[in-house]
Amino acid sequence: MSVIPHRRLRILAASRDSGFSLIEIMVVIVVMGVLMAISIPKISNWAQMYQINAEAQKVYFDLMLARSKAIGNNNDVIVTFDVSNHTYTIHDDTNSDGSADSGEEVKTVNLENNMKFGYDSSIQDVDGNAMSAAADFGGAATLTFNSRGEASAGGGVYMLPSKDVGLSTDRMRAVSIVMGTGSADLWKYDSLAATPGPWSTG
Repeated sequence: MSVIPHRRLRILAASRDSGFSLIEIMVVIVVMGVLMAISIPKISNWAQMYQINAEAQKVYFDLMLARSKAIGNNNDVIVTFDVSNHTYTIHDDTNSDGSADSGEEVKTVNLENNMKFGYDSSIQDVDGNAMSAAADFGGAATLTFNSRGEASAGGGVYMLPSKDVGLSTDRMRAVSIVMGTGSADLWKYDSLAATPGPWSTG
């Protein structure tokens, strides 16, 4: 009978101790599966909220850019919302005549990531009034900034994810404009928020 050297016995024992059994591997796989099942929906929800906020911020910053351009170029800049096609145009009206003349820049912007201009008549707007349009600036869907940065009318534009239309308002976003100053605010809607109310800035 051959005798296994003592050093070799120690190596064999160490190799058995350092390995994983099939049961241990299966347990790790199950735990990883559970963790993924928990985390994936959260990641998906986070990604959707990121896209929703990004689209609202895009509208907000475009309105502020339009105001800045009106002041910098010393002429009117007209923003018109096409709520049916979920687009808006920014017209640099260099002669301030209200018409898109040859040579004047007119930029069209699309809402993306399944966001739409829309509203729910069952809720109030950011000023506490009944809602009747997705874009309402003094009864029109057009807003003009003059060379002093003032807005032609106060009001707001409202948007929400397409899958929420007619079902939920909790992910609705709005951008409001103050007539006298032309300043803008970005709003979020939360039906469960008691203070300061369902609409909050930020």
